[in-house]
Amino acid sequence: MKLLLIASSLLLTISLTISSHAAAPGVLNTTKPDGKPHIFSFGGKNGESFLIDGKPIQIRSAEIHPQRVPKRYWRQRIQMAKAMGLNTIAFYTMWNDFEQPDGSFDFKTDKRDIGRFMEICREEGMWVLFRPGPYICGEWDFGGIPPYLLKYPDLKIRTLKDERFMKAQTRYLKAIAPIAKPYLSKNGGPILMTQLENEYGSYGRNGRAYMEWLRDFWTKEGFGPFYTSDGASQGCLKNVTLPGVAVGLDPGKNENHWKVARKMNPGVPVFSSETYPGWFRHWGEGNWKPSNIDGVVRWYMKEGKSFNLFLFHGGTNFGFTAGANNGGKGDYRADLTSYDYGAPVDEQGHATKAYHRMRKIIAQYTAKNGPLPKMPVEPAAMEIADFTPTRVSGLWDIFPDAKPVKADKMWFETWHQNQGLAIYSTTIPAGPATEFTYQHLNDYGQVYLDGKHLKTIVRRLGGKKVVAIPARTKPAKLEVLVEGMGHINFHISMEKDRKGLHGTLKLGDKALTDWKVAPLPLRSLPKVLGKIKQANSSSYQGGFLQATFNIEGKPSDTFFDMSKQGKGILWVNGHNLGRYWNVGPQLRLYCPAEWLKTGKNVITIVELESSKTSPIRGCKTRNYDQKNKDTRNMDNVW
Repeated sequence: MKLLLIASSLLLTISLTISSHAAAPGVLNTTKPDGKPHIFSFGGKNGESFLIDGKPIQIRSAEIHPQRVPKRYWRQRIQMAKAMGLNTIAFYTMWNDFEQPDGSFDFKTDKRDIGRFMEICREEGMWVLFRPGPYICGEWDFGGIPPYLLKYPDLKIRTLKDERFMKAQTRYLKAIAPIAKPYLSKNGGPILMTQLENEYGSYGRNGRAYMEWLRDFWTKEGFGPFYTSDGASQGCLKNVTLPGVAVGLDPGKNENHWKVARKMNPGVPVFSSETYPGWFRHWGEGNWKPSNIDGVVRWYMKEGKSFNLFLFHGGTNFGFTAGANNGGKGDYRADLTSYDYGAPVDEQGHATKAYHRMRKIIAQYTAKNGPLPKMPVEPAAMEIADFTPTRVSGLWDIFPDAKPVKADKMWFETWHQNQGLAIYSTTIPAGPATEFTYQHLNDYGQVYLDGKHLKTIVRRLGGKKVVAIPARTKPAKLEVLVEGMGHINFHISMEKDRKGLHGTLKLGDKALTDWKVAPLPLRSLPKVLGKIKQANSSSYQGGFLQATFNIEGKPSDTFFDMSKQGKGILWVNGHNLGRYWNVGPQLRLYCPAEWLKTGKNVITIVELESSKTSPIRGCKTRNYDQKNKDTRNMDNVW
C-alpha cells in the first residue's frame, strides 16, 4: 500500500508539473497522429490548455465535410489544409444521409465512408474534431435529422421528452459509435475531441438534461474528451456548458468572448469552434462579397488560441441535401446547391486570395518549425461546348397515377418522401369566380385549372396565400404541382416545416377535402414515356429533357451553365448534381470529373418552368455574375 501511495504521489507530481505549462504563443507541439496511442487531455493553468501526451498544443483546424466532397478529392482537400499550416480537420456527419429508406445505415458507400476519411487524415498527419450530431445545422436538409420523423404532427426534436425522436437518435448513435471508436487518439487514431450535439443553446430548449444524456452516452461508448459549440453569449452558453467539457465558441473573435465562456464554465479550455471566413447563400439573394478575417487569424496565432475555420472548404450540396433557413418575406429561404461558402478553398478545391493571405500569417508564427508543406496540385477544369437537350416528354407525363389522400396524410413526410415533387388534384363545382386559399404550400408550386396555368407560388417571396379562380360553367379540375425544397435546418421552427400542400384548404368559404396525390420523390431518375404528349406540351409548364455530349480524352471537373434554363434538377450520367434556378445567384452546377467519362455522357433534366429547350455548356469556373439586387447576407463573393 505504501509503495502504491508513493507511486501515486509521484505520478500526481509529474502530472502537475507537465500540466503547468501553458500553450505559450510560438511554442508549438508538433505531435502528429502516427498509428500509436496518444492521450489528449485538458490541463495547464486553470485547466485551460489542450494537451497531447501532457504537452500543450494549439488546435488549428479546417472544417471539411466529406459528405459534400467527391471521395477522390478528399486527400487533396486535406493536403490543402496541411499546406496552410493547419494541423486538424473538423467534420460533421449527416445522419439522414447514412440512414437508408429501409432503416439500415450505410457508412461505406462513396462519400459516406467516414472511416476512410479519417484514415486519410491520419496518413496526412492531421488530427480530427469529430462532430457526429445527431443535429448538425450546417445548412444541410433538416440539420441532418431524418425528415421522416416529421410524419408525426406533434414531433419534438432534440429533447428527451419525445420518445420517437430519442429512439431514432439512439439507433443512429449506436450505429456510428463503433465506426468512429477505432479512430480515437487513445486507440492510435486522429480523433482528439468529440462534439456533443451542435449549437443547442441557440435552439430555444431549456435545461441541460438532453446534453447530459449525450455526454453520458458517448462516455459509456468510450469517447472523450468532449466539447460543446455555441454562440459566445451567456444566453447561448447557459444551457449547454457542462463540467469538464471544453467550450467551443461560434465564432469567438475577441477576448471578451473568451471571458464570457470562462465565466460560464471555468476550468476547461475555450476555443473558437467555428470561425467564419465566409457565409452561406440562399436562392434569390445577392452575391457574396469578400470578408476578411486576417486580423482574427493573426490574433489567434499571436495568442496561441485554438480555432477551427468554418468552412475551410465547403463543397457541394449534391442531390437534395441543401437545407433552408426561416426568415425573409415568406419566413423561408432555401440554400443554394453550392456550399462554396466563400471559403479559403473554393468549391472545386482551388486556393483563393484569402487562403494565401492566411497561409502567410500562419507561416510567420510557425517558422521555427520549418517551412509549411507545399500545396498539392489543384484539380483541372474543362470547358464543354454548347449542346441543347431534347424535350422527351411533358413534365406531368412522368408522374404516376393520382390516388386519394386523407387530410392527415397530405404532407410529403407521411409517405416517407423528403423533397422532390407531387401533384395534388381535386374537382371543384361550377360557379362564379372565387378564391382558392391554402395554409401551407411548401415550397414552390404551380396552380392549374383544367390545364390552364393560373399562378406560380414561391414560398420565399411570401404574400397572400390566395389563388384567384375564374368562373366555371361546369365542374373543373384543380391541380397543384408542389416542389418540396430543403427543410429548415436552424431554429425551432424546423419542427413545423413539412413539405407539400396541407393544412386548411378552401374554395371560397368551403373546405376542399377530396384530394388525390401523385408523388414523385425523384430519389432516382424517373421513368420516361419516350414521347411528347401534345395535350401537356401546350398547356403545362416544364418538361423532361435529355441530351448527350462527348468528351475526348480524360475528363476534368466542369461547371454546367444552366443560366438559360428556368428551374429544375440536373443529373449527369445518373448522378444528381442538385437544383438550378435562374433567380440566382448560382447559375452553374459543379460536376466532378469522376462523374464524367471519356466518350458519350448523358444529361437528364427535370425542368419545372420552361417548355422550350435552351443550350447548356460546361465552364471552367463558377459564375461570378452580379444578377440580384437583394443585399441580405452579402458576406462573400459568388
